[in-house]
Amino acid sequence: MGIAEFAAANAAMVLGAVIQVASGVGGGFVIVPILAFLEIGLVPGPMIFASLALSTLMAFRERSAINWNFIPTILIGLIPGSLAGAYILSSVPAGNLGIVFGSVILLGVIISISGIEFRHTRTSSLVAGALSGAMGTSSGIGAPLLALLYQKETGPRVRASLAVLYTGASILILIILAGFGQFSVADARSGALLMPGLMIGYWVARRFIVHIDRGGTRTVVLCISSAAAIALIVRSLTINAS
Repeated sequence: MGIAEFAAANAAMVLGAVIQVASGVGGGFVIVPILAFLEIGLVPGPMIFASLALSTLMAFRERSAINWNFIPTILIGLIPGSLAGAYILSSVPAGNLGIVFGSVILLGVIISISGIEFRHTRTSSLVAGALSGAMGTSSGIGAPLLALLYQKETGPRVRASLAVLYTGASILILIILAGFGQFSVADARSGALLMPGLMIGYWVARRFIVHIDRGGTRTVVLCISSAAAIALIVRSLTINAS
């Protein structure tokens, strides 16, 4: 990355971290399309590697609020889903990755606004884990399905439970991506370059979280991410057609 790309990428990470810390979900909607625009190779491996630092920090800070019920079940479901996602990622031509990322982002937006309610059971945890693993491994966005399981929980419990899930899922996904040749030492170095933005965003969010209008922020995030996803798909189609 050049200096300009580094600054833009970390600015996206700052914004994504603020959203993630405030609500527990949604940071990927901002981060993934921007990083894919800047450098398609930053998604999903380097981005997931970088975000592991944030999710670990959030899980540790609010560890007393973690709801451990069904977390092992969700992580078990993530395994076959992540394998399927890694296979999809390794099978898609590089020129079509933007289409895949954009499509998954739009799917995530649809899930987020669908109003679907899941009963948090062992079966729903397995299914949500599998589908989230497939989406997260193929694009870096798997949170919306997991968020549906925790939508009736209190704010701190949502943030803490999702953070520990993201931490476990990120480690699992990175291992699987490496097994499919989709995550390397070079990708880890690229991910490390994205961590400063996440840490700055975490610091900002912890100090100004009470001033963030989460309802309004959610609407803005979903609108921006939808527009970015559509633009990413259109750009990829245009490049492929030229």
